[in-house]
Amino acid sequence: MIKEIWNTLTSSGKRSLLLSVTGFTLYALSGIAMMDIVLKSLESVMSGNGALMWYWVALVACLLIKGGSNILADVQKHHAGFDIVFQIRKNIICRLKEFSLGFYTNERLGEISTIIHKDVDKMEMVVGHIWTRMLADFIVSAVLLAALVIYSPKMALLMVSALPVAILFLVLGLKRGERLEKEAGNDLADMVSVFVEYVKGIPLLKAFSESRHFEEKVEQTARDFGQSSKAVSKNRAAVLSVYGFLIDVSFWIMLAVGLLLILEGSIPVYGFLLFAIISREFYKPFLALESHWANYLTAADSYRRIKKITEAETVTEPKTPVSPSEYSIDFEDVTFSYEEGGFTMNGISFHTPTQTITALVGGSGSGKTTITNLLLRFWDVTNGAIRIGGVDVRDMSYDELLGSVSIVMQNVQLFVDTIEGNIRLGKAAATQEEIIEAAKKARIHDFILSLPDGYQTMIGENGVGLSGGQKQRISIARAFLKDAPILLLDEITSNVDPINEALIQEAISELARDRTVLVIAHHLSTIRSADQILVLQDGRIVQSGQHETLLSDTGGYYHKLWNARGSKGGSANEELCG
Repeated sequence: MIKEIWNTLTSSGKRSLLLSVTGFTLYALSGIAMMDIVLKSLESVMSGNGALMWYWVALVACLLIKGGSNILADVQKHHAGFDIVFQIRKNIICRLKEFSLGFYTNERLGEISTIIHKDVDKMEMVVGHIWTRMLADFIVSAVLLAALVIYSPKMALLMVSALPVAILFLVLGLKRGERLEKEAGNDLADMVSVFVEYVKGIPLLKAFSESRHFEEKVEQTARDFGQSSKAVSKNRAAVLSVYGFLIDVSFWIMLAVGLLLILEGSIPVYGFLLFAIISREFYKPFLALESHWANYLTAADSYRRIKKITEAETVTEPKTPVSPSEYSIDFEDVTFSYEEGGFTMNGISFHTPTQTITALVGGSGSGKTTITNLLLRFWDVTNGAIRIGGVDVRDMSYDELLGSVSIVMQNVQLFVDTIEGNIRLGKAAATQEEIIEAAKKARIHDFILSLPDGYQTMIGENGVGLSGGQKQRISIARAFLKDAPILLLDEITSNVDPINEALIQEAISELARDRTVLVIAHHLSTIRSADQILVLQDGRIVQSGQHETLLSDTGGYYHKLWNARGSKGGSANEELCG
């Protein structure tokens, strides 16, 4: 993780990180130098030399260096932190454009939002605040150790005498703590699961109040979690207490033996005081090792989630993209499944000639939406091939594939923008005249003009303030503006009022004209005039043909669906392109 984060930083970010570490190092060393100067001046006074001018000059110089380096470090650490955040977010944004649209499930969208806002911000904390100070502290410790070894090897050895034992003890304790924390996490999950089940089942438990079996189960999981939590706390307290004690042992061994060295004349009082004061700065990063480790685990967990996006599989682009010359659609023995043991599509084959309408009908979960998803490469087929104009969709540029298809679905996605801005999504460079013409074809122009700000009227997220039919007609205007040769249509008149329904049907009939259309049909009467109807059941095409032919097969699945449509079937004047 550390190497990957370092490589993610730009040269400017790396420079800022190094400057910040340098600044914090100078800040600490200048403070230590000031303490040394005070000790030197004290030694000078005690020896009868009252010339303190140069000590004062040195103190002022160190103070200026300390203040300037602190300002430098603070400014540069934020530059480094903002650099890593910007680079990671930029990488994620660029990566998001490379995924198939099937990547964006509701669950995945929530996860992406959490990663971009929460986990990426933690990287700023790691690089800008933790790394800079931690590295500076260890550099200062290394410099101090080298200087103190030169001054007095004996005292330096005493200063670090118990440090290796302390670090080894901390590492072993932290490893044991990981196991205990995992057990506590499992116990917490068990307790929450049982408690939720208990709350849901309270009515039943009241009816059988003489049985305390479930209550005892809840109490037991609570006791288990309490015991495992206590074990975690006890282990952490014990490890940190012993670790701190061992570092203190090094310090007091150094002081005790140092006093003997003074008596022997092996070290002056100045040297003894120097070690006594400066050793506390040497121990500083070691005393913070536990918090450094905890910060590392937190950062590693966040970075693991970030990598779920930055290393996720993207849509494979062909090295030499091929463009179709026409827009027929062919499914050739297509096999696909979302996951092992789940929905499976087997041997799907059909041909949709260019500028014709093919309707997909069948019960829920029969595979209608899966066919459109595969055409758009939301997922890629397991076996077989999907072709547009004879060209395998995997051999087309993904942008060209999506640019060849307009989508009008039941659930319309509108953004917090003007009505014009929402329509313009169909064609970013569209003129005002083209937008108005698209709105007229979608039968929404007159409604837009009735609004106080017309096309500049702001709408809320997902079209707050508009009816379902109005939102649908705005999405149809987008499709008119895009003017793609293929239209994927999820029948959209199920939940709108009669006036909007009639306007939508008129707009859809015009939109479908001279295009290759795949329509997911819910009201069978709306697709009676389709050139081809594919009847799906359990991931297979069980019937295909035109309405009258399919209806004449009284034992067929389509005949069964037609008879079961009831009042939802609509009337004949609702026919698509009728």
